[in-house]
Amino acid sequence: MVIFKRIWVCFLAFMLIPIAVSATPPIPPKPSEFAYVYDYADLIDAEDEQRINELGAAIDNASDAQIIVVTVDNMGDYPIEDYALELFRNWGIGDKEKNNGVLLLVNKQRLMDNQSGKVRIEVGYGLEGAIPDSVAGRILDEYVLPQWNQKAYSTGITDGYMAIATRVAEEYDIDLNSIDGYTPISVDTSAEEQDSNDASWSGVIFILIAIAFIFFNIKSGGGRRGRYNRWGGPPFGGGGFGGGGFGSSGGGFGSGGFGSGSSGGGGASR
Repeated sequence: MVIFKRIWVCFLAFMLIPIAVSATPPIPPKPSEFAYVYDYADLIDAEDEQRINELGAAIDNASDAQIIVVTVDNMGDYPIEDYALELFRNWGIGDKEKNNGVLLLVNKQRLMDNQSGKVRIEVGYGLEGAIPDSVAGRILDEYVLPQWNQKAYSTGITDGYMAIATRVAEEYDIDLNSIDGYTPISVDTSAEEQDSNDASWSGVIFILIAIAFIFFNIKSGGGRRGRYNRWGGPPFGGGGFGGGGFGSSGGGFGSGGFGSGSSGGGGASR
């Protein structure tokens, strides 16, 4: 009976292998020639592509941060979040030690059909502070989608890139005003900062309430429980808080090629 169960488990595992393999999005292979634009879906004008490449090179040379644009004709039924993360990690966008890559990914089929999952900004670990999920979403909502609603697809992608580049330049204190074709585009983060402040105060209030609750319980009932504890021990047992951490991977080089950076799935999709 035990042998039969083992055989059955092995059989099921073998049958599930094709499913696991097919779950990996069919992303484009890592390019042999490095650039900052890979317009496989032919959505970007030649002039805009040149502007993006020049701006991307300037940022990369100054900080090792890599902002890459990729457009694809379609990605089947795969969620754009999975597709972007797989592409980001396989290509290794950004510096290996800094993990400072950003991917602007566009799905042409869903864009033309006006479906969700048409665009995503995928942010590397090291730039999640400069481009948190909320800011990535605002870039898409304020600079990319309005242009696309007017059928200006290349302009929308370029404006989105400029907004991302502005945030990265601010993070590394890079002056981009001397770059031809650069248009500074700032993102209003006052709402996000207010939300962050509100969340901080909420956390403080919660901690104060918890402390007051514990103190009240000790004063009102802790003594009696201590006296009548049949085991003779203190009324409260030992305890503590477990800690976690955030890992990252990274390392790489400048504009000579991809730097083996990674992402943890931060960003925004529309």
